[in-house]
Amino acid sequence: MEHSNAPHILVLPFPAEGHIKPMFNLAKLLSLKGHKITFVNTHHNHNRLIQFTDLPSFHTQFPGFHFASITDGVPDNLPQNEFEHMISPTSRSEVAGEFRGLLSRLVVEKPRQWDPPPSCVIIADGLMSTVSMDVAKEFGVPLIAFRTYSATATWVSIHVSKIVQEGVMDLQNPG
Repeated sequence: MEHSNAPHILVLPFPAEGHIKPMFNLAKLLSLKGHKITFVNTHHNHNRLIQFTDLPSFHTQFPGFHFASITDGVPDNLPQNEFEHMISPTSRSEVAGEFRGLLSRLVVEKPRQWDPPPSCVIIADGLMSTVSMDVAKEFGVPLIAFRTYSATATWVSIHVSKIVQEGVMDLQNPG
């Protein structure tokens, strides 16, 4: 598949290393299959990735792969990867605003280096899908939530409420 006609996919991981690595690997696999990729990271994680990546070599292997960055919503006076702050409504609103601006530039303004605009899908880490869902809908770009954690963690998140409801586990009196 030629990259000029390839579907363009945005990949949006949650800004923590355990989430970025699986999303990055997925993005590289999709790139190898001929899809054009824009990997959207936070400014902090983007700078770390760029610092430790041999970009000329990387782009030789993945020619349709581009990097972009947005805020993680954490104020400069707090440490990076401040999880509690990253999931706060204020932070999520700020991230959604910057993501909207990025998607607007790609879809509406259509800069030549990003051609074609994201036409296929946005793949967002499950935690970032709520940040990107309304934005994707606004621009008519489908969104897939991709969970980066293990099958066991998925099973637990689905079934723990059922286990509590059935009285198998009592969270009020754990002793």
